[in-house]
Amino acid sequence: MDKRHQLPWQGDTLLNFDGTKIELCIPPELQLRQSADDHFILGKSKYMIDEMMQVIGDRPMETIVDLGVYKGGSVVFFNEVFRPWRLMAVDFNPAVPQALVKYLERQSPPAGVRLKLGVNQADRGALSMLLEKTFQGRPLDLVVDDASHFYFETRESFRALFPHVRPGGFYIIEDWGWAHWPGDYWQANRGGDYFAAKPPLSNLLLEIMLLSASRPGIVSKILINGTVAYVERGPDKIEAGFELSAHYLNRGDPIQMIGMSDSESVSAR
Repeated sequence: MDKRHQLPWQGDTLLNFDGTKIELCIPPELQLRQSADDHFILGKSKYMIDEMMQVIGDRPMETIVDLGVYKGGSVVFFNEVFRPWRLMAVDFNPAVPQALVKYLERQSPPAGVRLKLGVNQADRGALSMLLEKTFQGRPLDLVVDDASHFYFETRESFRALFPHVRPGGFYIIEDWGWAHWPGDYWQANRGGDYFAAKPPLSNLLLEIMLLSASRPGIVSKILINGTVAYVERGPDKIEAGFELSAHYLNRGDPIQMIGMSDSESVSAR
């Protein structure tokens, strides 16, 4: 890890950036806790944070998109660690956490954070417009998708944003493996009301792996554990809103998607 990005850990669940504290929580505690002044809740584990920082290494992180604001902890974390020129934070919920508003108001000089709330991550047109206004044509160093965790919505965000990631930059997809996690909640109850009717997000990871094999100039590398996928951008240009299946190969046969009907399977060239 780059010395510039060493983190001020206080134990395994608390980061303290000169009085601005970020506490790591996982469900069910995550849903019960709220961010307060100078004390923000972040839905990640120490392992996830340490691994992300190891993967990023010494790469510059000047332009960041954070999908999923939730309780504001991720926005504060990325701003404190990287001090980016611009950080666009997107969420479907139009209500902004007030602790985050107060945090941004205290920043001097003003932080490069731009909150874009009430935005559906599946709206590629809206995302493209926001990118142009927010980043003024500069490529993205990092995208972190910790938003809906739904296949279609996450795929649409990837189509909109991945072409704008610079070569060597990263696109991170969190909680991709929910349909395959053990336990009655995920298996017998199919992830509860939120996930039960949704196709597994792992289908997107399958498509990205095929891209890596067929078009390494688009996806140069993909690193995966049971929770997070790190997708490294290759050097080839990609059209805005690119269709993944138009770029990976399977000898002309369709790709049989997990938990989806034959009619929903994706054709591959």
